Amino acid sequence: MSNKHHNDKTSVARQRFVRLGSLTILAAALAGCAITPQPLAEEEQFVLALADREAMYAQQEPVTQAITLEEAIARAVKYNLQHRLMLMERALEDNLADVQGLDMLPKLTARAGLKTRDNTYASSSYSVESGRESLEPSTSQEKSLHNADLQLSWNVLDFGLSYFGAKAQANKILASEERRRRVVADIIREVRTAYWNAVTAERLKNEVSSILGEARTALSQARETERQRLLAPINALKYQRDLLGMVRQVEALESDLALAKSRLASLMNLPPASQYDLVVPAAASLEVPRLAYGLEDLETLSMVRRPEIREEAYLARNAVLETRMSLLRLLPGVSLFGGLNYDSNKYLVNNNWADAGMQVSWNLFNVLSWPAISKAGDTREAVAQLRRQALRMAVLTQVNVSYLEFQRAASVFERSKELDRIQRAILQQTEGALRSDAQTVLETIRTRVETVLATRARDLSYADLQNAMSAIHQAAGIDPLPQTVADDSVAGLAAAVADSSRVIDMGGLQVPRLMAESSLIQQTVPVEAATPVAQTAQAVAAAPVATSVAQQPALRPVAVSMWSSTGSLVSGQAALDQAETQRQAALAAEAEARQERMRRDIYAR
Repeated sequence: MSNKHHNDKTSVARQRFVRLGSLTILAAALAGCAITPQPLAEEEQFVLALADREAMYAQQEPVTQAITLEEAIARAVKYNLQHRLMLMERALEDNLADVQGLDMLPKLTARAGLKTRDNTYASSSYSVESGRESLEPSTSQEKSLHNADLQLSWNVLDFGLSYFGAKAQANKILASEERRRRVVADIIREVRTAYWNAVTAERLKNEVSSILGEARTALSQARETERQRLLAPINALKYQRDLLGMVRQVEALESDLALAKSRLASLMNLPPASQYDLVVPAAASLEVPRLAYGLEDLETLSMVRRPEIREEAYLARNAVLETRMSLLRLLPGVSLFGGLNYDSNKYLVNNNWADAGMQVSWNLFNVLSWPAISKAGDTREAVAQLRRQALRMAVLTQVNVSYLEFQRAASVFERSKELDRIQRAILQQTEGALRSDAQTVLETIRTRVETVLATRARDLSYADLQNAMSAIHQAAGIDPLPQTVADDSVAGLAAAVADSSRVIDMGGLQVPRLMAESSLIQQTVPVEAATPVAQTAQAVAAAPVATSVAQQPALRPVAVSMWSSTGSLVSGQAALDQAETQRQAALAAEAEARQERMRRDIYAR
């Protein structure tokens, strides 16, 4: 009787313990559901801002001398935060590639556990014939158990999916590199424009300050003249109105010039209020840059060098891989496994054992999905090809537009340069007339303001001209940076940019010729009609070139059509279809070349 009473008390204690544990778990779950957003306090925001500001400008080489264009580009490429972000995204893609590669390895799983219960795990047996208990209740398991196992498993289907996933991630790495190239090209183009605007500010800084001081002094004198009534009121007011208009123009110009250096500083990742000097080229050295490549060469370069097209080609590869992964998921899954096991149950004869086996699973209804998935994959690949072709058309349009914009900008610069020369001559005549009292102060100030504005217009047109040249290079996919740089300091990067720019300006880039185009050119272009690019390439070959640029691998002719799909594996019949497509593309290119010759003949006439 006492044993029964003891068992009842034990059962009640266990029930209370279970209830208490359940209530504890329920309270913890409700507390987790009651989490509310916690905004950052103002002190935390301030500390975070200080940390970010320190990190933004940390480990940068100080500015110790006047900055050249090449150094400005080097600083922007090395320290610009947008470029740093793209580098980190590229590093992230590399890390993801490592993760994808590890997914192909077998899985080695180690497990250990503890299991307990409040009563004995026992069972009894009943006779099937008589329905009576044939064996008294018994147990073969302890109340508390310890178990552990080490299992090695390998799924063939998962390995195949991981393999294609790793190849897709490798293409994403290449695509991220092309995005980084595009960001660098955008940054360099913005730096060129901002640099020449800042050079204008540096050149006109003293002159603008002098004219603004003279205009304000003349305005004060005009107000005094009006107060003393030395002139007719209407004439005094008109005089002040004209002076105020000129002061307003000069003040607006002074504000624009001040902003120009701030924009350049932000691109170089310098604090916007930084004080620095620029190397100001002489006004006589401002000439129209020579474009060493013809329109056809720029179009060809854009087809093989443009980052957007390369990125789209890598994504087209992933479209093929995605189709294969979708089809692979329809196949049976085969798993191989083996491992070591341990169980602390004292009733077991063998507490340690090893096991191995193989398991095959297949959803038979996947067979019904095969045609739909295959059709969707073909459509996906076709969409990727059409997207790439549409991008090629957009790139060709950009090349032609930028080429025309460069010609327009060159014409505008020549006109602005001539107007500046004429305005300078007028200023000399006006100042001479002022010294001989043949000209008023108002006319002299107006002429000086007009001269400064003419110089500003000339420099702006030159900045537009440099921007148009950069737009051509960017549209053609011409990188102002070499592929490899031995010295990653600011001085080393600046020297590499200068060498690369010199080679580009001299026409030293080898224009790739696809075999289909090469045969077409040999049939349609006379041998005597040497292109300027070929002549400049010979000149560059004879000239000394920096090692970092001269040793860059040249683009070799390739035996594929420009419009073929990149990265697709084709069968024998598909290869025949591709050959027919190449032949049709060659015929279309020949017709296009004839139309281009007719268009140029019309322009020539």
